[in-house]
Amino acid sequence: MTPAARSLDLVRSAQCATLATLARDPAGYPFGSLVAVAADARGRPLLLLSKLAEHTQNLLARAEASLLFCSEVPAGDDPLAAGRVTVLGRCEPVPAAERDDTRALFLARHPNATAYVDFADFAFYRLEPEALRWVGGFGRMTWVTADDYRAAAAAPSP
Repeated sequence: MTPAARSLDLVRSAQCATLATLARDPAGYPFGSLVAVAADARGRPLLLLSKLAEHTQNLLARAEASLLFCSEVPAGDDPLAAGRVTVLGRCEPVPAAERDDTRALFLARHPNATAYVDFADFAFYRLEPEALRWVGGFGRMTWVTADDYRAAAAAPSP
């Protein structure tokens, strides 16, 4: 399996990820938050974010962001030996025309979000991958291009 396909598997299987945005205050510092995630058919991460959240305000000021996805680590195992991928790109609101499909995908992954999905301050965001850094454990790492990632998402499932 290629690093692009492994990256896609991590993104598609994740329940949550670490969202890193660029802080407004103090300006320019990385700001990390735990967020619930889903993925669309093209492997693009989907987020349901409140306008009240600091990370959302950061994204509205600057859309550049990354999401860190990690594989599950059994108790007692070395977490640094686990697979992980950081997806970098612009994270922007999902267009209104795509909201219903995005809503269905997200709620299929996170049914508990039905309790707040329709609150006025919540909106869907999507990170459009521009580059990915895949780490498969010690000494196994590479950059994955957005084109290779898109190709892995378009490939038929085995």
